[in-house]
Amino acid sequence: MVATAPSFKQVIDDSDESDSENTRYYEDIDELDHRTAQDTKGWNLFREIPVKKQSGSMASTKWIDISVKLLKLLAYILVFVATLGSAVIAKGTLLFITSQLKKDRQITHCNKLLALDQQFVTVLTLEERITWLWAAAIVFCVPELGTFVRSVRICFFKTHHKPSVSQFVIAFTIETLHTIGIAILLLIILPELDVVNGAMLMNAMCIIPGILNAFSRDRTDSRYSIKLIIDVLAISAQATAFVVWPMLDGKPVLWSIPVACLLVSLGWWENYVGSCHRNSSYVMYHLQLLRENLKKTRYYTHRILPLWKITLFFICVLISLQVQGDNAFSFFELTRDAFGERLYVVNEVQVLLSDANDGLDYTLTGKTLELPVYWSTSLWVAAIQVTAAYFCFGAAKFACKILIQNFSFTFALTLVGPVAINLLIFLCGLRNADPCAFYGTIPDYLFYEIPPVYFLREYIGRQMAWVWLLWLMSQAWIVGHTWLPRCERVAATDKLFAKPLYNGVLIDQSLLLNRTKDDDADIGFENSKDADNVSIASSEKDMSDMTDIKPSDSISRIYICATMWHETKDEMVDFLKSILRLDEDQSARRVAQKYLGIIDPDYYELECNIFFDDGFEISDHSADDSQVNRFVKCLVDTIDEAASEVHLTNVKLRPPVKIPTPYGGRLVWTMPGKNKIICHLKDKSKVRHKKRWSQVMYMYYILGHRLMDLPISVNRKEVIAENTYLLALDGDIDFKPSAVTLLIDLMKKDKNLGAACGRIHPVGSGFMTWYQKFEYAIGHWLQKATEHMIGCVLCSPGCFSLFRGKALMDDNVMKKYTLTSHEARHYVQYDQGEDRWLCTLLLQRGYRVEYSAASDAYTHCPELFGEFYNQRRRWVPSTLANIFDLLAEYKRTVKVNDNISTLYIVYQTLLMIGTILGPGTIFLMMVGAMNSVTGMSNMQALILNLIPIGIYVAVCLTCKSEIQLMFANMITCVYAMIMMLVIIGIALQIVEDGWLAPSSIFTVATFGLFFVTAALHPQEISCLMYICIYYITIPSMYLLLIVYSLCNLNNVSWGTREIEQKKTPKMLEMEKKLAEEAKKKMDSQNILKKFGLADETSGTLEFGIAGLFRCMCCTNPKDHKDDLHLLQIANSIEKIEKKLLALGATEMSESPPPRRRSSMGLRRDSLDMLQEYPDSEASVDLPREDRDDLINPYWIEDPDLQKGEVDFLTTAEIRFWKDMIDVYLRPIEENKEEKARIENDLKKLRDTTVFAFVMLNSLFILVIFLLQLNQNLLHFRWPLGQKVFIEYDNENNVINIEQEYLTLEPIGSIFLIFFGTVLMIQFVGMLFHRLGTLTHLLSTVHLNWYFTKRAGEMSEDALLEKHAIEIAKDLQKLNTDDLDRRGIDESNLSRRKTLHNLEKSRHTKQSVINLDANFKRRLTILQQGDPNVATRIPSLGANDATRRATLRALKTRRDSLLAEKRRSQLQNARDSASGYLYDLPKGTMNDMGGRASTTSTYINKGYEPAFDSDDDEGPHPRRSTVRFRENYG
Repeated sequence: MVATAPSFKQVIDDSDESDSENTRYYEDIDELDHRTAQDTKGWNLFREIPVKKQSGSMASTKWIDISVKLLKLLAYILVFVATLGSAVIAKGTLLFITSQLKKDRQITHCNKLLALDQQFVTVLTLEERITWLWAAAIVFCVPELGTFVRSVRICFFKTHHKPSVSQFVIAFTIETLHTIGIAILLLIILPELDVVNGAMLMNAMCIIPGILNAFSRDRTDSRYSIKLIIDVLAISAQATAFVVWPMLDGKPVLWSIPVACLLVSLGWWENYVGSCHRNSSYVMYHLQLLRENLKKTRYYTHRILPLWKITLFFICVLISLQVQGDNAFSFFELTRDAFGERLYVVNEVQVLLSDANDGLDYTLTGKTLELPVYWSTSLWVAAIQVTAAYFCFGAAKFACKILIQNFSFTFALTLVGPVAINLLIFLCGLRNADPCAFYGTIPDYLFYEIPPVYFLREYIGRQMAWVWLLWLMSQAWIVGHTWLPRCERVAATDKLFAKPLYNGVLIDQSLLLNRTKDDDADIGFENSKDADNVSIASSEKDMSDMTDIKPSDSISRIYICATMWHETKDEMVDFLKSILRLDEDQSARRVAQKYLGIIDPDYYELECNIFFDDGFEISDHSADDSQVNRFVKCLVDTIDEAASEVHLTNVKLRPPVKIPTPYGGRLVWTMPGKNKIICHLKDKSKVRHKKRWSQVMYMYYILGHRLMDLPISVNRKEVIAENTYLLALDGDIDFKPSAVTLLIDLMKKDKNLGAACGRIHPVGSGFMTWYQKFEYAIGHWLQKATEHMIGCVLCSPGCFSLFRGKALMDDNVMKKYTLTSHEARHYVQYDQGEDRWLCTLLLQRGYRVEYSAASDAYTHCPELFGEFYNQRRRWVPSTLANIFDLLAEYKRTVKVNDNISTLYIVYQTLLMIGTILGPGTIFLMMVGAMNSVTGMSNMQALILNLIPIGIYVAVCLTCKSEIQLMFANMITCVYAMIMMLVIIGIALQIVEDGWLAPSSIFTVATFGLFFVTAALHPQEISCLMYICIYYITIPSMYLLLIVYSLCNLNNVSWGTREIEQKKTPKMLEMEKKLAEEAKKKMDSQNILKKFGLADETSGTLEFGIAGLFRCMCCTNPKDHKDDLHLLQIANSIEKIEKKLLALGATEMSESPPPRRRSSMGLRRDSLDMLQEYPDSEASVDLPREDRDDLINPYWIEDPDLQKGEVDFLTTAEIRFWKDMIDVYLRPIEENKEEKARIENDLKKLRDTTVFAFVMLNSLFILVIFLLQLNQNLLHFRWPLGQKVFIEYDNENNVINIEQEYLTLEPIGSIFLIFFGTVLMIQFVGMLFHRLGTLTHLLSTVHLNWYFTKRAGEMSEDALLEKHAIEIAKDLQKLNTDDLDRRGIDESNLSRRKTLHNLEKSRHTKQSVINLDANFKRRLTILQQGDPNVATRIPSLGANDATRRATLRALKTRRDSLLAEKRRSQLQNARDSASGYLYDLPKGTMNDMGGRASTTSTYINKGYEPAFDSDDDEGPHPRRSTVRFRENYG
């Protein structure tokens, strides 16, 4: 469909789903109720323009964004300095160590404390050399020990692969040779070279990677020849190191340099054999396979190899001593003496010759001095080197994770050599000029091996030091892949580096050469379309090549799966706004790829599915028909409002397509970004209702029918399933697109991640909301963060969580999730907390569940006390049941799940014990507070607290829920006042016992921990304001709520958002009969019969005494209220009978002449003003129409659902849903006996649980209370805070000193240790999680204004690629205020041109409700319109030159893509567009499986064609021109 608007003639239609800018909403025919939406009358020009609301997820975060950018800037600088500085320190200290290893080395000694007019030298002794040999061994061994510990931990806690014998032998041989090379370099070569030459030589350790790099080049690359030539030059440059120093110095020992260079560089061979592809040679292909196998078994082999390498290095140390003429075993024999107190000898010398070229010559005078050594110097230097190397590794890894690798990793490590060399030259120059230059800093008898010349120019010329520049440049070329990183954000360490840790000797080279090549292929838009258009025609090819996995299969596909029930309009608006924002973001990414050819690593496909529980009710028309309920109608009415608020302009989406389905119905909207909102309306008479069964529906529909039934190879399905994500949402959630992107980052980082959840923020108003804000904050800050760090998150909440499709499809997950509850505990575990049970199933199958604190989502929380208690009444038992299930099978779970260890199970056990005994702890706290504040005895306080708790337990076991909640509310208020006494009691206790008392320390530590934790969450620090509400409600939430939850364990109703269901006439009749029977029963049992008053229906029984008073003893409970109620029932029944009479007429009366439709008819923009026609004789006599629920159900005629198209499911999908309903979803038939059995079992379970709970807490309270009473007999003496009393005895002249210690009973000490340990574990876990969250946040921030080229220095393509997504978002906007300066006029009142603006709006055409088409339209306006218009779009650039360059790049890129597309269209026929991500081709009318011949006998009402459809390919859907009947409803 080509755009026909005259002002946009040059917009070439090249979209797959083209849109007309002059689209009409309805067919423009003669009838007045089918006017177009563009036709606006002058009297109706007044506007309501949406304004941006800053609340919930859209609250202003400007200061946070600025803070994160400043942190990113700081990270650039600090990480660069840290990486460069620590690497230079590590290299410098290593060379200092090797300088002391040379035998008989003479060092000029400082004469400051000896004789200023004389010169001295000293010779390093064997003992001194041994200390430095130990330092060299420490430098080598510490990283190897780290590798060993890491490997043992992973093999112990996680799954590992065992290598074959040949693989182990190869790994053993390579690591052995690498260790020998390191030993030769460290123990033999570097001691013989001065430090500058040694530092230079370290840049020549890349020859093997260079050779492999040349052989692994892709021969199909257009620049293959140039790259190969440079490879050869780089290898040649590296090879010059073999001969330069041996030929210049003439020392035979230096001819070991070639051996060392080859063996050392062999250790990094794995990273340079490339990826397995068909163009690889035979040898390279097998090396690639070997590399993959070694990588899989690395942690198993590295349980042994590091220990062998350490042993081998010590052997090399002994050999080096033997080669130098010393006793090899003196390394061990003299160690005690070497690290003890000893003296070294200083010799006085007389200088004979001083020449700049020949150096110094001197003779000994015979005078000697003995001075003490600093034997710990070598250990301190080794410690500095090890610390600096590890710090460098951490900083380098951090740089790669937050995507600042170019500057803070590669550039920093490349500069290590030059900076170190220049620094060493400077230091050596200072020492040569003045032997006392470092007096007091470095021992006088130690220093670097100084180069023999003084001037840098002569050194470079005579010593051929210039060749080092060739080594440096060749190293930079060989590690060139580190300049082009393509890893995802917060990538795992194993993905960033080929080996687990680093080499301490060559820290900069090991990090550069060990940084893996990111070989993931880019996925463009043309490739991504392959995944969406899977057709039968392609199945033959796929089946013939089972391994033909396409790049597009790795695209992230997000299926939003939201469950709705009885949400309010405001909640629906928040939810829909989140979906529409996600649609806008996805559209911008798609447009950038589709029209600009941009490769976006964060690109994803999107589809929204809403499963509306209990979406139907009995129609007003007939008890046999169903209509959608008011909540569905509210959703339909709300979507335009939500779209308008998101796009900041009045938006009216096309009416939804209505599709009858076996489970009820379906409404399908097309959002402005061309993504679908598919609302599945569940009819509980056809399928099971409740949230879990909605989840079963979407899991089987998307992962079963839509994925597993695809006609593609199983290998492609495997990849697609791994990158298919189900975003589980509640119908009241509010979030930004970035929140989803952050969760996807976690999924990409770890393929074993089954689910990820974000930070949930409760929204609402009132005291209960304030309590929940602090409760949610503490739960996420401490508990969820700790679970994430030390194990797995146990519950990924269903309101906002991302699930991996492949994980859900695993054994014992999705299938087990469909189990029907047949036992009492199943109702608690399966149906009351379905999201926690699903996570439990994932954990028990070995998958990980994580938490991202940066992914924020906002959900509406209960605002009323009773609603909150009912919600937690579901959550508490299900939480306990699932944790008990996990703990009961902990052995199998620990064995299967790599992320859950025995220690983590112990931690969860401690939390479970704390939860069970929590009410008893709170009870004792209340007793102690009342005792300390009021002065009453402990026994009195115990009894006083026991009475209300005992009464409440009895009420919960005997009374209705409303009475229980009323009692809980009252007791909560009383306890809130008592908690104020607790505060006073704690303060008094602190004053009395002092700050060092155990209770004082625990109180201060707890509150201090909360404050520090809040300070580390600056975005959420406002939650700390509600700590007072949280504190005073502790008894209610940790005592009464637990009691209420357990005592109502038999109540398995949902408890929240429940409303009264609409009733049929039969149900009303039955209620009437039941009411009459109840009345008769009450009359028969009435006590008034004894007084002869049984027949009275109202009145009272009164008596009095002499008129002094009158007493009303008995009042008839029904009185006039029942009469009024019966009258209302009678009236309702009468109305229903009239309707039944009208619907049941069989004779058809003569139809009246057709009436002329009112102009207020059934237009979309006036649906809310529909007339209600009174019943007439004509309508009474109409016969009932035959209906088929899959063709013309009654609900599709509802005018409140708007006049959209009606479509039908394919035969395959109908068959799927029918089979699905038969197997899993058929409503459970109510069996009175089975229901009675379940109710009885639930009560037994309740009674057993309550008894065990009460007994455990009673015993706990009893033990603690008795110990408290006898504290003077059984206690521990607290060592801190004792009181000292000093008294002087005058008679005896004696000073008496008495100390009074605080006491702590054993159980109390256990209590403090228990809770203190849990708090410390959670606090430490929170700190590490905060660091991970900061890393994740920094990785998402791009600093376009720092360390980047200026706009004038960048090419036009670079400008476009840099800002492509922002440009696409700006150009696709539906709000055109930035172009035509419309919108709300917020100028001064006297300057507003209200009427001019209104008149201008008369001639303004309706905006295109399509982001794709709007992008093309606005791009044309920019390219052909006023240049000043471009200044209103910030993403085009800040100055005119940048904007012009960006616009030229846009046009060039667009034209090239159009030409490319035209060429491809000439070769291939266009595939039919798919409505969903994985739809099979739609069938025609004949595909309906026997329905084609009968559809003509039905009338599809409520059907109107939409002529602005996106889908211009393929056959149009089946249509009907039948109008709404005027007697609907």
